[in-house]
Amino acid sequence: MQYHHCFLRLNKVLLLLILFSALPSITSAYSNNNNNEPKPLMRAWMCSGKTQRDMVDKLAQAGIVKSAINKEALLRVDRKNYVLGSQRDSAHQDSPLPIGFGQTISAPHMHAHVLEDLLPPLLTASKERPDKLLKILDVGCGSGYLTAVFGRMVESKENRRKTTPLNEGKVFGIDVVPELVQMSKNNVMKEDGDLIDSGTVDFMLRDGWKGYPEAAPYQCIHVGAAAATFPKQLMLQLAPGGVMVVPVGPDGGTQYLYRVERVGNSGDVVGIDESKGFQEDDYKLYRVLGVRYVPLVQKN
Repeated sequence: MQYHHCFLRLNKVLLLLILFSALPSITSAYSNNNNNEPKPLMRAWMCSGKTQRDMVDKLAQAGIVKSAINKEALLRVDRKNYVLGSQRDSAHQDSPLPIGFGQTISAPHMHAHVLEDLLPPLLTASKERPDKLLKILDVGCGSGYLTAVFGRMVESKENRRKTTPLNEGKVFGIDVVPELVQMSKNNVMKEDGDLIDSGTVDFMLRDGWKGYPEAAPYQCIHVGAAAATFPKQLMLQLAPGGVMVVPVGPDGGTQYLYRVERVGNSGDVVGIDESKGFQEDDYKLYRVLGVRYVPLVQKN
């Protein structure tokens, strides 16, 4: 009997070891420890819900959504309107979903993490210049979901359900796939059409590697697909003090989500001065998470 009990205990230990060793393959995001090695950051699979509110509440309980501003914006934009019809029953699962054309809508926990990284520069810009219009660029807008969430954050103050310190702003969603640009527009018009009608959100066909210099500089840039190298043309479109969140790494290889902060203006600031070239000292790069993204398509 003693041998039998020992055998059972050994099996339980082995099962736990197998489960913990499998964590990196289950989660899609990792944080960095002091040795810069990835470790599990969040139990993302535990943040799925039956409704948008249920999902967002669980993201908040898990400490992934921290800001009341981001939580309110996420509650306003229902993910079910931004997935394929065949995926609607899975819309509030905390996992990426295919949207066609080789692209996906990211898992909600990834969108939540991006929002937390991009909120501080928006707050700072609003405090320093209360009357200045905020500008956000969403590169690889996909089905339009995160673009709409950004739109809720900076919509006209009279349309906000809760008072926030953010200035009003303009969000530009761009994609290289024409069908996805049209899909984004169609999805927003389901329940968030006021964002387009008011001019808060605009979608257009553009090469993500080149951005949208016509509206630069931006306080925030989000890149929703993995760039093989740091996209310098996008970095130049950041306003001083602005932040870009971008996954970098080869398709199918090791990728990390980086926070790129613009701390100087000795080089070009597209939309203000484009005569000084690219200066690396203008930027600070922070490796935030290990991720898995589809590649950022480059137009031929």
